[in-house]
Amino acid sequence: MLCTNCSKFFGVNEVKNQRGKRFNAQIQCPHCDAWLGKSPVLSLLKMVGFYLGIAALIYGYFTPDMRSLTTPIAIISTMVLLVSHMMDHLKVIEAPEKVYVDDSEQRQKYR
Repeated sequence: MLCTNCSKFFGVNEVKNQRGKRFNAQIQCPHCDAWLGKSPVLSLLKMVGFYLGIAALIYGYFTPDMRSLTTPIAIISTMVLLVSHMMDHLKVIEAPEKVYVDDSEQRQKYR
């Protein structure tokens, strides 16, 4: 995974802290300690689009007289699945506090 706060890669096995459950689950970056999560609405749309598309395709396959109804439903639900999948990224929920370092002496040297 890629942390959106520090832009460093980390594996799933490196994650030590997690909070929340199901669609509201959040993980903590092992490098910068920022809490990362996904949008629960987009995750729900992705799951509903997948299962509705599969159900419409299977139902339309076994009942040929309903194909004129199930084919557009399957196409629209697949489009919803793909768009929500492209938009669903990790985002920073809670960034760590930045420590202010007084570097005015260092900057004065080079002026």
